[in-house]
Amino acid sequence: MLAGPETLLGHAREPELNELDRIEAAALRDAVVQAGGRAGLAGGALCVGHESLPVTELNRAIPAGPQIDLGAIAAWYGGQPHGICVPPGHEPLDEELAARGYRPAWAWMKFERGDEAPPAVSSEVTVTETDDPELFGRIVALGSNIPLEAAPLLGAIVSAPGWHCFLGSLDGEPVASGALFVDGRSGWLGVACTLPEARGRGAQSALLQTRLELGRTLGVATFATETGELLPGRPATSYRNILRAGFREAYRRPNWSSPT
Repeated sequence: MLAGPETLLGHAREPELNELDRIEAAALRDAVVQAGGRAGLAGGALCVGHESLPVTELNRAIPAGPQIDLGAIAAWYGGQPHGICVPPGHEPLDEELAARGYRPAWAWMKFERGDEAPPAVSSEVTVTETDDPELFGRIVALGSNIPLEAAPLLGAIVSAPGWHCFLGSLDGEPVASGALFVDGRSGWLGVACTLPEARGRGAQSALLQTRLELGRTLGVATFATETGELLPGRPATSYRNILRAGFREAYRRPNWSSPT
């Protein structure tokens, strides 16, 4: 079993995170470190950052202790733009974050499900697990509007311990990605990207089904994932796909963006 994020950093005490946030934090830390970024504990939070991948998802802090020092978190980033999540139990941070100049960002809805069989999916997309870091990274980059130069970094998780990376293909051409990170009896689903020209053709539903089925064979009892909360004028396709795959809404988690 892989350790939680605090143990992975050389500390014996596990961080104070619920299981849905813990498995996400473990996956996040591992993905950033595999890509050559940095991770550490600062101000009571797990902080990750990668200067060559300036996307909020890979440059953010997840509070993991009872006492949070936002000044220490900001110092860890040293002026690098970053985000801060506000997990359940840390709601008072919202006021302090605003006072420090952080800006509210699109909040996430956390989802969970058990190990029941996923619903059947009818799709023309073929899903296969890949061992090609460059190809996987290229699809993630193109599907996320990240420069192609970052493809090797984005593909660094392929074949890494705990990771299972998949591609969805149409007519033999890869058009979508998705990953499963397994730690003991918990699994996290993420890195879900689809090329713009292939959206709306069921790729992510097929990828969700395949990853859930694999996780069940690996003994996963609790699956976690997340996407942006439902808001007027905001995309909701991922939200609907997750619900169709048998996930349940767990809680809304606010996100804040640094003033720099």
